[in-house]
Amino acid sequence: MAKKAVQKKKPAARRVKKSKSRFLWPLFLVIIVGATLAATAYFIFLTPGTGRLSQGALPGLTAGSKSQPVKPQIAYEETALPEPAEDVRQPEATEVVASGKPRLALLIDDMGNRQQLGQQLIELDLNLSFAILPFTPHAHSLMEMARSRQREILLHLPMEATLAKWDPGPGALTTSMSAGAIKAQVRKDLEDIPYAVGVNNHMGSKFTSNKEAMRAALAPLKARNLFFVDSITIAGSVAYDEARAMAMKTGRRDIFIDNDQDEAKIKAQLIRLVQIARKHGSAIGIGHPHPATIATLQKEGAWLREQVDLVGISTLME
Repeated sequence: MAKKAVQKKKPAARRVKKSKSRFLWPLFLVIIVGATLAATAYFIFLTPGTGRLSQGALPGLTAGSKSQPVKPQIAYEETALPEPAEDVRQPEATEVVASGKPRLALLIDDMGNRQQLGQQLIELDLNLSFAILPFTPHAHSLMEMARSRQREILLHLPMEATLAKWDPGPGALTTSMSAGAIKAQVRKDLEDIPYAVGVNNHMGSKFTSNKEAMRAALAPLKARNLFFVDSITIAGSVAYDEARAMAMKTGRRDIFIDNDQDEAKIKAQLIRLVQIARKHGSAIGIGHPHPATIATLQKEGAWLREQVDLVGISTLME
């Protein structure tokens, strides 16, 4: 009888184990499925690859690469031409200042988007001129800073480029605008940079090639007795000629010093700019708020002051 009692307890133990198994297997399956779905969501939506970048991903990395940084698209000048040939220079521009040194104006374009780099340029012990883009985040603070150091300020007037991929930014002029709309926009841009003594074009390879558009853009400048500097972003620019035809003070750049953002090449461009100034009595160079430009000017500033008289760009307008 004792054996029979023991034998009756075994089936009850098996039933408990079976009930536990029935409970654990579904739970185990739920955990597996949940983990699989979580992993799938991670790889699709959070990791660089087929989806968007994870929050907190390092800037400069694209969704298709974990290690290869992408060069930022810099909306500075369009791909610029080499410096003009010698016959582009006006033969009468041969005056040399009393010190016997040629005069050189160095204009820094594209000010307004980068506070720290702009401030570093303004604080250099060099008589630079600054072209400020309208309606940019730091336009007003940098304008006030430059003014406090008696630096000349220009409106860096955004103009339509030949290629639509180049966005000139807010306040831009386009060839599709009417003459009245162009004049109104120029006046708005000037109101945003009220201390401007002159204007030069930002981009504008398409706009500066259009005579009618340029005449409309120059009219408000003439009314305010402002000069215009042709940045020459395209060989067919008529901006300088139209300004002269309207009896405005005008000029044009000789060299972009930092199309190649390499310190050695920027220094080479500065040397060429000084050579042009020596030959013609004056020269105009254009640079940008690049770290390499700032580093080169910091290193070569003393040499530059020895070679030329750095002047405000207004003094070289004809």
